[in-house]
Formats: sequence, C-alpha cells, structure tokens
Amino acid sequence: MTETYEEFRRRLLERHQKNATSALSTAGDVVMVGGLALGLVTRQARVAIAGVALGLGVAAFAHVFQPGTLGDEVGAILRHPLWAVRAETGRIAGRVA
Repeated sequence: MTETYEEFRRRLLERHQKNATSALSTAGDVVMVGGLALGLVTRQARVAIAGVALGLGVAAFAHVFQPGTLGDEVGAILRHPLWAVRAETGRIAGRVA
C-alpha cells in the first residue's frame, strides 16, 4: 500500500495529541536544530552530535505520555525523513499543510 503525505501527516498528528507529548517533541526539535546550528557555527562536530542526541532523547521521552507511539514515530521518520521534517515543522507552526 502506498502512503500519501496527507496520511503520513495525519498519523504524525495523532502521535502528538497529548499536550505533554507535543510540547516535549517541540522542545526536542528545538534542541536538535540548535545543536546543529551551534555545531556549524563553532565548527565542532561534538557540539552538533551532542545537540542532536539530546534533542532525540527529549523527543523520544515525549512519547512516554502517549504510550505505544515511539516505535511508529521512529519508523515513520526513517521511511520518509523529508516528509517528517515537513510535517513536524507544520505541526510546530500550527499549519495545516
């Protein structure tokens, strides 16, 4: 079965229905992007790697508040990484698309 972006996005939003899950996932995303940016600015790979690792940890912990969603989240990100970035950016910004 072929998945459309709209189906992918709908399922992502379903995995972030609880306020705690959504807020912590957003915080994890901010830490990841900030760590990457700081790593690039300082030209220190360790900083970038640490930021991404910490952000992933926070985002993974977020799914404690919505049990059973972490495996689906990781699988979806690995299957469609660009869709994941697009859908997650839209979720954070409150956009529909």
